[in-house]
Amino acid sequence: MRDFDFAGSINFAICVFEKDYSNDFTFNNAAQFEVVFAGCKWNQAVLKKLGLPNTDLFLHGIDSSIFYPRPKREQNRFVVFAGGKLEYRKGQDIVVAAFRLFAKRHSDAVLATVWQNPWSISTDELGIAGHVDGSIDVDENGCQKIEEWAVQNGIPPSQIVDLGMVPNSMMSDVYDQASVAVFASRCEGGTNMVAMEAMASGVPCILSANTGHLDLMTEDNCFPLFKQSPLNTQKPKGISHWRESDVDELVEALERVYHDREEANARGSNGAKFMGDWTWERRTRPLIERIQQSIQDQ
Repeated sequence: MRDFDFAGSINFAICVFEKDYSNDFTFNNAAQFEVVFAGCKWNQAVLKKLGLPNTDLFLHGIDSSIFYPRPKREQNRFVVFAGGKLEYRKGQDIVVAAFRLFAKRHSDAVLATVWQNPWSISTDELGIAGHVDGSIDVDENGCQKIEEWAVQNGIPPSQIVDLGMVPNSMMSDVYDQASVAVFASRCEGGTNMVAMEAMASGVPCILSANTGHLDLMTEDNCFPLFKQSPLNTQKPKGISHWRESDVDELVEALERVYHDREEANARGSNGAKFMGDWTWERRTRPLIERIQQSIQDQ
């Protein structure tokens, strides 16, 4: 949020953030809005703890015309999908460390990633937890050499595939081929759009049980990673609520999906049913109603 040069008779804001601290500028700026809508319950709780009274919740949605369960394609590989911007916050180092162990037991497993992004990466941060060597090269087109990086960190070349920058409209084709999807984020300021789309597509999902991911979880619609530890970092400012998933628990979850496809399919189906209430139409309706009510109250 920022101080704006123009304003209406009544103003609203939607915010999604990962750092859980404020200063006088951001606090005073937020106070200018009638309502500040947070992107997840954790975000809203942080705003309230910081003393901002005018908060509400706006959980984002998915496009149900693109993301819905389809018949799975026949394949002879166990495809572990992992998506999201490559960065320390998203926990891809945890995924690489866990899959490295899992791949040693299952030669038919392949890690399929959609981690490419146009933003720069702090390689120091990628390796800060000690799971991987964070150094990753970039090619002449500005793309991260993810397959090369994964191989350097112990994953066999035949068991890693970087799918590149996939348009959102084509992600359903990726989910159709996934046996399981893994999201080991240390923090989600929103509810993780990629995880939501995977769940809506009926893919069994493994989710870190922290921050925005908690809004997606029920008892039987995913495989939660409950072992969440405080970060081992010398720079805790703003990330005191971030959590570290346990590598061994993630390996156990992958094994559970691999050996019990019936349970995995049931949880994937439950996830898709859960996301049926998360279409953009249904998610924006309460937002619009809250705005209309605030206008009427003026």
